[in-house]
Amino acid sequence: MTSDIEYYKQLSKKVSTKQDKINFFDQNQKAFYVDIFSDSWSNMIEAYAKAENLSSEQVNKVEEMKWSEMPDDLKIFAYDFCILNGFVFTGVGK
Repeated sequence: MTSDIEYYKQLSKKVSTKQDKINFFDQNQKAFYVDIFSDSWSNMIEAYAKAENLSSEQVNKVEEMKWSEMPDDLKIFAYDFCILNGFVFTGVGK
């Protein structure tokens, strides 16, 4: 697991634009689940739903989408929440 974290940390250092965040999301699904002891994905979905004022039905639709088909604003939000500010990736930001 540690080597996965280091790998994604290094990859994330190349991310600077919104499009980079979207591309990282699309290409590195495992990075969002690398910390098996954390429920950061669930916490992110909850925070995203609150920020976007989504109903539980809308949240369910998002969670049922294929990874690459999720909305770009969720991909950016997820990157910021899980990777940039996530506990396991502390120190990722430039």
